Amino acid sequence: MVDVAALGRLVAEYEALSPSSSPEAGQRLRDVCYTIGVYTGEADAVRAVARARLLLSRQGAADVGGTAAGAPVTDRTRAALLAELGELAARERLRPAPLPTLNDVVQLTRITVPDCVGAAVSTWHDDGSVETFAATPSYLLALERAQRGSETGPLPRLRRQGEGQVVVRLDPGRTDRFADRARRCGVRAVAGAHLRTHPHGCTVFSAYLRTPVEPGTPALGLVEVLALQASAALDRYALSRAVADLLDRRHATGLAIGLTAERFEVTPHTALGLLVGAAQRLGTDLDTVARHLADGDRARSGPGERSGP
Repeated sequence: MVDVAALGRLVAEYEALSPSSSPEAGQRLRDVCYTIGVYTGEADAVRAVARARLLLSRQGAADVGGTAAGAPVTDRTRAALLAELGELAARERLRPAPLPTLNDVVQLTRITVPDCVGAAVSTWHDDGSVETFAATPSYLLALERAQRGSETGPLPRLRRQGEGQVVVRLDPGRTDRFADRARRCGVRAVAGAHLRTHPHGCTVFSAYLRTPVEPGTPALGLVEVLALQASAALDRYALSRAVADLLDRRHATGLAIGLTAERFEVTPHTALGLLVGAAQRLGTDLDTVARHLADGDRARSGPGERSGP
């Protein structure tokens, strides 16, 4: 079922934009054509507009300002929701290249910071365990874990300190396991930056260096900038894990994420962002949007079929 009022507005906007040759009008015209395609189920813009005009003509002039006679409220709502998601997905495809991931940041650190062996992002949990989210080269995973029984590494020091930066100098006089292993890998100092403290631990960005550095040097300023990028990437990583958890639970939100990802050919992470954006534009909440999509999918699957991604 189609929201004829919304479809009529889209066709009218298409006709108004078609004569224009400005780049802004052309971009909006592509968005309108994509949304009409979502309504009509046609991938080709010309066929989608023709199909839309046919649907509008069948409804008659009296119905153009309203909705299809006898259309269930859930179907109309779902159609409007899919149209919003389609428009948001079209805009998402036009975004520039994605922001750097945690792996990108640690790779960049190794390249840009002078005398840098590598970098890592890890959380020291309250139970004493160390969880590493990204590290390059791979042997830094062992060095991050080796801090568990040490008091000299950046993880335990920043956990006690709670904020800011530390520079750990691995002088020959230090004899603990972390210092010994690090020196064997050619590391003489570690610059650590506190990213955040949460209820179950402390997360730190660490740059492993071949030579000691002094506070206030350009290298430490660069580490601080890269730590900010790592913090932003960590937020996106946490969101991706939350999305994976939602999908695993198979409740309405997870089903809606799966349906959106499949229909618009986007990642689950992006699908969640589209659902949130659609909820904001429609003036409702995420649970309501997810329920409309999930209920509509179950209704189309029938009682004997299993719905879901």
